[in-house]
Amino acid sequence: MTGQTRVILMFIHAGGAGKTSTTRDLGAELARRGKRVLLIDLDPQANLTTWLGIYDAEPAQTVQGALMDYEPLPEPLQVHGMSLIPSHLSLARTERILGGLTNSEGRLRLAIDALRESGEYDYILLDSPPSLGRITSNAANSADWVVVPIQAALKGLNALDGVQETITEHSRTNRGLKVAMYLITQMNNTKVAHEMVAAFREILGDRLAGPMTSRPAVYGKAQTEGRPIGSDRGDADALREIAAATDTLLERVEDRA
Repeated sequence: MTGQTRVILMFIHAGGAGKTSTTRDLGAELARRGKRVLLIDLDPQANLTTWLGIYDAEPAQTVQGALMDYEPLPEPLQVHGMSLIPSHLSLARTERILGGLTNSEGRLRLAIDALRESGEYDYILLDSPPSLGRITSNAANSADWVVVPIQAALKGLNALDGVQETITEHSRTNRGLKVAMYLITQMNNTKVAHEMVAAFREILGDRLAGPMTSRPAVYGKAQTEGRPIGSDRGDADALREIAAATDTLLERVEDRA
């Protein structure tokens, strides 16, 4: 299908899997390929926001109004060829308040659907909190596809059952929700890491993508400079992996939508 807005949830309920950097870098690569991309930072920690160089976002610029009062999404910021709805620590309070509201897990979808109808974006990437709270549930109920970053480590293998169970549960209320890919991250050239990848491959088959190599210096520099991977000569190897992951993503969501 062409001309369709695809909403992709980046989800893993455990921290440290590279979820936010993957959101940033897949979004940037899609934008380099001419796609109209909106990133929505739903995590109160606001790492996606700051890693894109935004340090002064206000609560009114976030999804807070959509979650609390069914307001349209605010005008996004423009960063590195993408649009961004930033996050703010105040979303932690919004998370707590949602528990006492009606339709506490379906509010974001109304705002997302309005963007679908506008046709303004080709891709909307949702960076969810690393938790199973109501903001994450709102994101899951708004998305078409899920990308799951999983560490090439025992921690990633242990998280897999919980991830799959959560996605299955959300697909009961969002019948169109599908997994685009499980993306191996934080890959080191160790025996344990290679054993983990083999285990993932046995379990997940062709749903597996990557790996993304652990490159602390490269990714740390990009975060400090508030930019995606791709604008520094030292990024070349990481960028090739991001491009390959983007190829897989496009194959999955455009050919199978």
